[in-house]
Amino acid sequence: MPRLVIHPGTPQAWEIQLKPGSNFLGRGPSNDFKIEDGSVSGSHCQIVVEDGTTTIKDMGSTNGTFVNRAQVTETRLESGQPLRLGSVDMIFYNEGPDAVTTVVAPPPPAQAAPAPPPLKPGSLKISGISHSAPAPAVATTTDAPPPDDSLDPAAPASVTGTRYCKFHPKSPARFLCNKCNRTFCDLCVTSRNVGAKVVKTCRSCGVECVPVHFQAAAQKSFYASLAGAFGYPFKGAGIIIMICATIAFAALKFVRGGLFGIIITISVYGGVFLFMQNIIHTTTSDENEDMSFPDFSETFAAAFQFGITFIASFWLWTALTIAKLADVDIPGEAIIASYILGLIYFPMALLAVAMKDSPLAANPLIVLPAMMKAPVEYGITVLFLLAVYGISVLGDILSNNAGHDMMFTKDMSTLFIAMGIKCALGIVSVYLLCVTMRILGLFYNASKQKLGWFSH
Repeated sequence: MPRLVIHPGTPQAWEIQLKPGSNFLGRGPSNDFKIEDGSVSGSHCQIVVEDGTTTIKDMGSTNGTFVNRAQVTETRLESGQPLRLGSVDMIFYNEGPDAVTTVVAPPPPAQAAPAPPPLKPGSLKISGISHSAPAPAVATTTDAPPPDDSLDPAAPASVTGTRYCKFHPKSPARFLCNKCNRTFCDLCVTSRNVGAKVVKTCRSCGVECVPVHFQAAAQKSFYASLAGAFGYPFKGAGIIIMICATIAFAALKFVRGGLFGIIITISVYGGVFLFMQNIIHTTTSDENEDMSFPDFSETFAAAFQFGITFIASFWLWTALTIAKLADVDIPGEAIIASYILGLIYFPMALLAVAMKDSPLAANPLIVLPAMMKAPVEYGITVLFLLAVYGISVLGDILSNNAGHDMMFTKDMSTLFIAMGIKCALGIVSVYLLCVTMRILGLFYNASKQKLGWFSH
């Protein structure tokens, strides 16, 4: 079986076993194999294994794909060739090793991993497990995608719950670790020969994993999930995250010009994009997972992606507005129409950039076909987003009025009331932003087969 050895010749070396057909590699969560490195693009390259040959194709990555130290866009791979994605070195082998051990993710960090959360009764039911270690009667799960006919019907454990691998959300889970209660695909367990038997063990815990077979679990449709989007920001640490985001937005009001002001503004808007992208990724990976703080290590790159997305969506409105300011006779209706078109285009462009983690995804060749592939669901999504946007704009108007009262009133009670109104409206605006990103994530979950962005 073709395979890649990542970081060869180092203690951090690990392996990827390539499967027949397409294999997508990158830093984004929707790839077949995720490579956590800042130099690797969200959707970096595609490796196709077909008819005894293996080819690699760059997906428009920022830092390039290299074979034999030469940058390539598409080429055939030969066994033993060195590759590099960004700054990550690897070697391609056409034949697998004689040993059966397979490692497909980097080794865990040296510090002790946090203990798994307490089990929640009733969330995962397991029956018929025959194993030396006692299987828990109940374990924690978070997702229930549609039935997958590729799962082995003869597997001894019958499970209702998380159907996908912890580390590869696109791969169906086939093994369950009884210690950490996580599910894994074939590639994320270690195989060991014990006598004449091959034993599958958890890479983190070292205990033997149990084969599982999933029963279909009820899943809400896109329309039924929309109502839950409005309660999503209040789950987990959502309130704390919204307060922090509100403070970040409020800080922009006090930013002045100059180099420092520009850096702060770019940082805030980059953080806003990462905040929105994190909600979309969390929703598309696991609809039941709570909102969390994003990784702010790539703030400036995120600000660039956000800017490109805005320009791709509102370039016509921007051009007409500038022409109007330059005393060109532009009808007001044309400016309004161009702005509405931008509002319709922007959600899909933002979703594409967030999922593919590339500003190139905002181009019309990707966005317009996607809008046409799921017109009903996207139309409903846009209507929800426009309604939420209208509420947000109304809140901004009220907030500005409150800000005016704060600046010119001499009455302390009026001052405190205006401050309270402005803070409350700021939190409401951030709350509505969370809801809109949640709806976009739900739309992608319902339409990803039609969109086919990561199909292979």
